[in-house]
Amino acid sequence: MSLSELEEHVLAYYLENGAADLNMVGRFWPRGELVLVIEDKVQLATRKFGVRANLAGPKVARALLEILIERGAFSTVKGDHGSTMHQYQKDAYRTCIGELQASNPIIAKARAAGPGWWDEAFAALQKG
Repeated sequence: MSLSELEEHVLAYYLENGAADLNMVGRFWPRGELVLVIEDKVQLATRKFGVRANLAGPKVARALLEILIERGAFSTVKGDHGSTMHQYQKDAYRTCIGELQASNPIIAKARAAGPGWWDEAFAALQKG
């Protein structure tokens, strides 16, 4: 899934500021519910950056969930009627988030520049 520059920044900010804190019940979840849970977390983390950042939440949540499922942070099973369900895998999730943080160039730039960088970056993105 292709993300815009603003959406990439929203994803990076959430990865750096909140994603590692996710902890879920070990039951199986339908994809739609997982998207809503992650979307809520993303929007709460980025609400201080304004409406445009907040509106990026749904697409960012879907993109992040795809990555998490692909990397085993959520296991997948097929239901009797063809539906898929996903279960949170705590250790795999933590590993995946750490890898995503370490490989994200936006996070690297933010860490090098200091805490004020996020505010400046989002302000510049929201003007466009």
